[in-house]
Amino acid sequence: MRKIIYAFILSLTLYSCSTNDGKIKITGKVQGFPDSTKLILMNWETNQRLDTTYILNNKFGFTVANTKPCFHGIFIGEVPELEYLPLFIESTDIKITGVKGKMKYAKVTGGEIQKQKNDYLNSSLPLEYRMDSITKELMNAFQQQDNDKIEALDKQQTKIINERIDFGVLYIKENPDNLYSAFVLEGFLPGLPKSEIKTLYENLSLTVKESEYGKTIAHWLKLHKLTQVGDIAENFSLPDIHGNEVSLKDFQNKFVLLEFWRVDCINCVAENKNIITEYEKYKEEGLEIVSIAGGKNIDNLKEASDRSFIEWHSLLDKDSELGNVSSRYGVTLVPANFLIDPSGVIIAKDLKGDELGDKLKEIFQN
Repeated sequence: MRKIIYAFILSLTLYSCSTNDGKIKITGKVQGFPDSTKLILMNWETNQRLDTTYILNNKFGFTVANTKPCFHGIFIGEVPELEYLPLFIESTDIKITGVKGKMKYAKVTGGEIQKQKNDYLNSSLPLEYRMDSITKELMNAFQQQDNDKIEALDKQQTKIINERIDFGVLYIKENPDNLYSAFVLEGFLPGLPKSEIKTLYENLSLTVKESEYGKTIAHWLKLHKLTQVGDIAENFSLPDIHGNEVSLKDFQNKFVLLEFWRVDCINCVAENKNIITEYEKYKEEGLEIVSIAGGKNIDNLKEASDRSFIEWHSLLDKDSELGNVSSRYGVTLVPANFLIDPSGVIIAKDLKGDELGDKLKEIFQN
């Protein structure tokens, strides 16, 4: 239940990045990069590119609007040597010192939440180095299609993830006044039991609870529930990649496979290939598929849907008051799915591989 938590920590943020007057200077000194190496500053909250600059004489700089604490990232270089540096931007200048090949661990001086992040990272470096090594081996194994190695490395990765989660939980317990504790806790929402999330949230200080981070966690606790086979599928309405509003009730009297995924999830992309095969078999028989991905940027979803050859309804859940569909369905890890019958009853969940094919064959070929 903990497999994708770290990715969520990186990709999801909770602060609304509203700007105030003034500018913030981000200056960097780096080693190992040639002149003209491109850097792109991204706002992780909106997945929008804020600025582009280039390295000259081992230095670079950005100037951005003054802001409340907000999670950002700097992409450095080009594929296949692309690196990135996650950081918090708030109402103070930022200085960065790093080395090519290790920019993920560059020294960043900035505001208070960045200091908290630095302390957290420094304490967890042994885990991070082990994860980096396993991830590199795992990517190579995927490229070589070495399934035995993938399975073995996946077990090692899971073990490290569990250790990371234990480390993060302890940090939250010991630092209830730190804003970064709420940031870490938000990243745990996809995988920890609701009861544990609730306990950790209640341990936070009142100030942290009243922050945007705390409000987001409280909102999740309010919405999140466990959806079971036999339940009536809850209706929702979300925009698709073409800008059309799509509701579950639009597919009354049909079998619907409701699929939850993420655009950066390797397992999701792999499972989409299986879903495509089944969709081609049964789309003329009336099978409807509705895919839901979380995020802020519709263009990213469009590109990912095209890459995955998704021909069915691809929706974006922006975590709005009318969204949060994954929370309302109790989704913790992706890919996840629910098979809904024509009367709106959930008849199966989390069908993957042959299980999905067998269930659809049972429905449409009998």
